[in-house]
Amino acid sequence: MSQTYQIVDDPFVLHETREGASKGPLVGLRLAVKDLFDVEGLPTSCGLFDWPGGKIPAVKTARAVQDLLDAGATMVGKTITEQLAASLVGQNIDYGTPRNPVTPDRVPGGSSSGSAVAVARGLADLGLGTDTGGSVRIPALYNNLFGLRPTHGRISAQGCMDLSAPLDTVGLMTRDARSLALGMSVLFGEPAPVAAVPDAEIVVATDLFTPLEPRMQELVAVIAEHLGRFPSLDVGDVGALFDVGYESFGVVQGLAAWAEHGAWIEREQPRLAPDILARFHLAKTRRPEQEAPARERAAAVYRPLTDVLNRGGFIIMPTAPAAAQKFTELSDPVALETREITRKQLLGLTSISPLLGTPQIQIPMPNTDGVPRGITVMGAPGSDSVLLGLAQAWAATLGV
Repeated sequence: MSQTYQIVDDPFVLHETREGASKGPLVGLRLAVKDLFDVEGLPTSCGLFDWPGGKIPAVKTARAVQDLLDAGATMVGKTITEQLAASLVGQNIDYGTPRNPVTPDRVPGGSSSGSAVAVARGLADLGLGTDTGGSVRIPALYNNLFGLRPTHGRISAQGCMDLSAPLDTVGLMTRDARSLALGMSVLFGEPAPVAAVPDAEIVVATDLFTPLEPRMQELVAVIAEHLGRFPSLDVGDVGALFDVGYESFGVVQGLAAWAEHGAWIEREQPRLAPDILARFHLAKTRRPEQEAPARERAAAVYRPLTDVLNRGGFIIMPTAPAAAQKFTELSDPVALETREITRKQLLGLTSISPLLGTPQIQIPMPNTDGVPRGITVMGAPGSDSVLLGLAQAWAATLGV
């Protein structure tokens, strides 16, 4: 089924200035808010014209937004999100697809596309988003930003639309590592960490850098040259890791997403993009008895990773198996099989931290062709601040 998307230069659904507190660690920083979060007096469209919240003003500001305002940030508007936050591409058939300012011929990444683009264009300093299966990490990568998916449940999602509550997290994207540390620490309610490489085990999941795009292997050499010659982690069967992660994530996410939105979709028949509608139709077929076996299969293939995390270690892996797709690739029927492989490998990577509940930070890497590529570092649950300190230290070393 064909679908038409308009590329737009404005990543905002609406421009609205809300001044923050006059004192605090975020004074002087501008905040772009993904349009899944309620802001008192403003509608919340969740990426589609048919969403009921898009027709009435919210009565209370979401907890994460309020915390950032109370720390001195100034909100500058609400940003485009993919419909119901249900994709990683960054397209939207209702509000338009925000133009990727770094590589305009490529997708911006989703679902927090508008917040990422606003930050990348310099229209905001903090981009508030959500990450269920990669919706902070992937747009951060594609727009050459830093981004953190925090430990699951660490930040309140009050006042934010649920896609899949067992997997949903609230995160930020920034142009520099220090701003990310400042903003996330406000959401954690603790002081911002300083730049520091932890005195802990750090390994590289080398096998995960080679599945699809040859240039991804080059990142391993960059890590060794600039960051350190860390031991290589044998993750086992890479194909199984991707496949099991993709399928297990689909079960867990699908069950929760259909429970949250299925009745409304069937009753109201909203205008959803065909690919997003197809995902909800698939979600409808999931059964509760599938969840425990799916999680058990994932736990088995993730054992080499969790062994490191349980020792207090950290794992370097690619943020994505390839660079952002070109728009021409999305519309090329010949490339359909490659797109499906790419999507499975992408979710195979990005679903690890959601299924484990672990924090994971995206760090942009130097590149020679102008196309953003990045690494993520994963730690055990609760190690968010260590990751923020590590990102600051490595950003200085890399010059990013």
